[in-house]
Formats: sequence, C-alpha cells, structure tokens
Amino acid sequence: MTESSSDSIFAVRLREARERQGLNQAELAQRAEMQPSAIAHFEANRRKPSFENVRRLARALDVSSDYLMGFKAMTAFRNEEKLTKGDRDYVQGLIDKLAGENKK
Repeated sequence: MTESSSDSIFAVRLREARERQGLNQAELAQRAEMQPSAIAHFEANRRKPSFENVRRLARALDVSSDYLMGFKAMTAFRNEEKLTKGDRDYVQGLIDKLAGENKK
C-alpha cells in the first residue's frame, strides 16, 4: 500500500464512519475536540492527521485507530480484543455460515 493510498483510505473511512454515526463535520469536531476545518481537510485528503488526532477521531467515532488508518478491513466489535480465542472462532464460524447461506 503506498503512502498516498493509505492517506486516501483514511479520508474515506473517516467520512464513512462520521456518516454512519449521523454526524456532520462540526459535530464530529466537537466530539473530538478539534476544529471543524481540520475534519474538512482530513476528509478532503488535504492534510495528514497526527497520531493524537487519529486517536481522538477514532474514540469520537467508536472505531479503532487501525480501522481509520486502513490496517483493519472491518471493525465489527470495538472490544473484539477482549473476546477469548474460542469466542472469536465461534463468531467467525457464524459469519462464515451466514455468508454461505446468503450465496444460495
């Protein structure tokens, strides 16, 4: 993944996560204790966020920093790391089963 593609992933995921929460840029900025113009610049891929800004945005949007940065394909559970391996395997099995049923 090139630096520019990871930057663009951040911009896309930031906008998508904000919209899923039903927030406008000003509301997200308030939650993340940032300026609304910063959100606009990040979503337009005109500025790169600092690590601290990524952390604030992730917390405000209830997603992981890894998700926003493109390191995780999907964040289904914010607290997934708290699950035991057995629980994660069980959930993955359910997902696989449902995906198989949807193909029929």
